Amino acid sequence: MKTYDMSFIKTNGVTSLLVFISIIFIFSATLIFSLFESIEGFPNQEKIEYINQALTTLAIIIGGLALITSANAYYISKLSLDENQSLLTQLLDGMLAWDKNIVTGINNTQPTPEEVVPERFCKAIEQLGNEKIETRFAAIYTLEQIAKDSQKDHWTIMEILAAFIRENSPVNHEYENNSQGSSKLPTDIQTALTVIGRRDAYKDPVNQKLDLRNTDLRNADLTKANLFRAIFVGANLQWVNFTRANLSEADLSLTNLSSSILYEANLSKAMLPEANLQGVVLRKANISKAILYDANLEGAILCDANLQGAILCDANLQGAILCDANLFEINFEGSNLQDANLIGTNLQRAKLAGANLEGVLLSTANLQDANFHEANLSRANMSGCENLELQQIEQAIGDRTTILPENLNIPQHWQAI
Repeated sequence: MKTYDMSFIKTNGVTSLLVFISIIFIFSATLIFSLFESIEGFPNQEKIEYINQALTTLAIIIGGLALITSANAYYISKLSLDENQSLLTQLLDGMLAWDKNIVTGINNTQPTPEEVVPERFCKAIEQLGNEKIETRFAAIYTLEQIAKDSQKDHWTIMEILAAFIRENSPVNHEYENNSQGSSKLPTDIQTALTVIGRRDAYKDPVNQKLDLRNTDLRNADLTKANLFRAIFVGANLQWVNFTRANLSEADLSLTNLSSSILYEANLSKAMLPEANLQGVVLRKANISKAILYDANLEGAILCDANLQGAILCDANLQGAILCDANLFEINFEGSNLQDANLIGTNLQRAKLAGANLEGVLLSTANLQDANFHEANLSRANMSGCENLELQQIEQAIGDRTTILPENLNIPQHWQAI
């Protein structure tokens, strides 16, 4: 009868049991990973943490079973125990390495910001031409967010939005003189303007300008908009609300700004030659050193405005209201100021040569060193004017209807008129 060594039988039994336990561990770990991977609604990081916790718990349980089995077999074969423990250790190390690779793989699948921004950018540009207005809205706001997140894309996005406005709202001269003010600006155009107006201007490149020339922006709301150095040449800006907007150094040549509101707006050094500013509200606006030659400001309201050093040669200010305005060193040469209200204005060193001041109200104005050479002062009311010298009005053209301060007499050559 064939006999078997009992230690060999027991050693093989222990080995088989440890292998069986290891197989259970691998199977259970695979099942845990598959279960958590199939669950939706959890971020990848949370899934990784749950998988690690489950694997740790499973390893402790399996390890406990292995230790109990190994203790029973200790007195049978120390060598076999060492070999089996080495096998279990290798298996555990392999499983931990496998788990680490899974975590690394999941982390590597998450896109980086450098990959996300171009994808969002391209998608937003595509949606900007969508027929649905709500899709265009989403695209405009997405572009705004990208401009905030990515400085290198900031100016490109501003140029894209400006081009979107030019393309979709071009000026139409046929309806330019519409006096009804009923034309409503499309909401997507207004949205693009709002985004441009509230951009972080410190990110703008040096010597770059927003190009909004020849656009129809009637009834737009640009309150507090930052439009520094923007180009609006030939644009229709009727009934636009520019309250407290920054238009300093902007080019508004040949624009139609009639009936627009520029209350407390900044137009310092702005270019407005031949612009239509009929009935515009410029109360408390800063128009210092602005250029408005040949501009039409008929009936405009400029009370308390600052026009220091502004150039309004040959401009039409008939019936304009400039009371208490700062007109220091202003150039009104050849301008039409007929029936304008300049009560309380500061006209120190103002240039009024050849200007039409017929029927103008200059009461209490400061006329120190103002030049009235060949200016028409017929029917002008200059009562109470400060620092007005006889030699100043002698250079002007007037008649007996002109009201002068009490300390001055009508020049002899006026009496003949």
